[in-house]
Amino acid sequence: MTAQDSRLPDSLATRLERVSRVLDNSHLIGAAESVADRTSTFVKNSWLYEWLTAEPEPEVVVIDLHKTWTVGPFIKILDWAIETAAPWYRESTLKRGVDAVVALGERAAETRIGELLIALLEPPEPPAEDEREQKRERDGDRRTK
Repeated sequence: MTAQDSRLPDSLATRLERVSRVLDNSHLIGAAESVADRTSTFVKNSWLYEWLTAEPEPEVVVIDLHKTWTVGPFIKILDWAIETAAPWYRESTLKRGVDAVVALGERAAETRIGELLIALLEPPEPPAEDEREQKRERDGDRRTK
């Protein structure tokens, strides 16, 4: 390795330091950062941002998909197919096999291992309504700060 090759990293580091100092002292970069910070603050404190990021209320919107133009026809086809196939399924070997598997699963669930698996895989209880309200209040306090 020559002496000139060993100076290359030092030279590159020196130039990067100069560029960094120039950018740190730049009024244009400072103004752009200031505008970006103010814009971010304005957007995060806006009503639209609050509305878009709020936790949805499950009982607010109920859409009957049977009455929609997009999904309604597919639901009608599915309803017809199920109504047509249901009597055949009730008499099928497939149903008897599924029933046998379900009965076996129910018996296995009554064993110690089955109870342990159920306890491990069971989802946690949903939080109480007052806990959800407290969380919303905390989130609201954070947004106003």
